[in-house]
Amino acid sequence: MADTVTGPEVLQENDKRVTLKIVVESDGSGSTTVFFDASERHSPTVGGVDSRGALQRIWFACDTGDGGDSHARLDFEDSDGDRPLLGLVGTGYWDFREFGGLPPSTDANTNGDINIVIPSQADDGNMYTVVAEFVKTGTV
Repeated sequence: MADTVTGPEVLQENDKRVTLKIVVESDGSGSTTVFFDASERHSPTVGGVDSRGALQRIWFACDTGDGGDSHARLDFEDSDGDRPLLGLVGTGYWDFREFGGLPPSTDANTNGDINIVIPSQADDGNMYTVVAEFVKTGTV
């Protein structure tokens, strides 16, 4: 079996920003899904090439299905091992715009993608909904 993943869906996109939504229903085995795909984010403002994303705002709900563990994580995809960007527990909204957002990884081993990781400790039926706004910045 595998987690049921709906998205990521583009809610809004222009030359400078993209807002994405993803919904994951866990089957209890865990999963990693590309959420911000740098190869899909092209921007004339950064030369028309693939763009990295600086996380500006995020809305999330990590709710239990059968009363067990319900947390998720956003990771920078990295060939030396993914690196955590943000942990998501419960339900919330964070706004990072005041200081320019959480910057993208500029490590040489990253491809610019950001993954949503549902841990293997997640119980069957747990639901994860994430909506995030990114500013396109830099090139991959």
